[in-house]
Amino acid sequence: MLANRTTPVTGYSDELIVADPGGAADVHAMHGGRNVARWKCLARRRGLSGTWEAIEISTLPPATECGVHHHSRTEELYFVVSGEGELLLDGVLHTVGPGTLITNPVGTRHRLNNPGAVDLDWIVIEVISPPVAAVLTGDPGHTGRPLMRTATIIDLAADGTADLTALLSGPLREARLVTLGPGRQEELRSDDREHTLYVLAGTGRALAGATEVRLAPGTAVTLPLGSAVTLRSDGQSLRYFTASLAVPDAEDGRRATERGAA
Repeated sequence: MLANRTTPVTGYSDELIVADPGGAADVHAMHGGRNVARWKCLARRRGLSGTWEAIEISTLPPATECGVHHHSRTEELYFVVSGEGELLLDGVLHTVGPGTLITNPVGTRHRLNNPGAVDLDWIVIEVISPPVAAVLTGDPGHTGRPLMRTATIIDLAADGTADLTALLSGPLREARLVTLGPGRQEELRSDDREHTLYVLAGTGRALAGATEVRLAPGTAVTLPLGSAVTLRSDGQSLRYFTASLAVPDAEDGRRATERGAA
């Protein structure tokens, strides 16, 4: 759902795209796999300035599989929220669990299955690859760097932050795991990039001008360009996953402003 819009405060819009827990659809034989998975879209390209394809949460119950597939026009980010699974990545089998981050460049092949006894939940972020974005927009400036060929597995639970500019060719910039202690806060601003976050544990509030959104496990918040939000934890720690995506025109404008100021 789209949180209520009110008068912008301090130059930023109050607009937030919010997805609450629940409401997933059943997906039979996901990508040709086994049994019934669950899937929910948290945000799509509509209403956003960046070249997002979709931000999703998927669930594999025990003995369920997301079949082998590859992406010909999108780059993809996986983040494992809970449970454990077996990821077949370009022919090599890996065990993945909470906090695992996987980058899937265009053309990589992967399969994910759940051999465990509890649900496997993971976030999927798909972004239009630079060559496709250049064609769709008619702007060769979207071409970006040469396409990456190698998928990468990162222990984000241990590292905390991942620089995505060295791992993917498109506009995804950074992924983070954040823990706000009781009563602490963090501000996100969509000046030259858009942000998306997914709450893993704890409770809190997202404040954007006169807009207030309650945060709980499973809540997702995406910030369109020009918006800002303050995230505050309640009486317990608030833990969330967040990723950012650069908007080329806005990023170029910021760099030009910085050069002029220098």
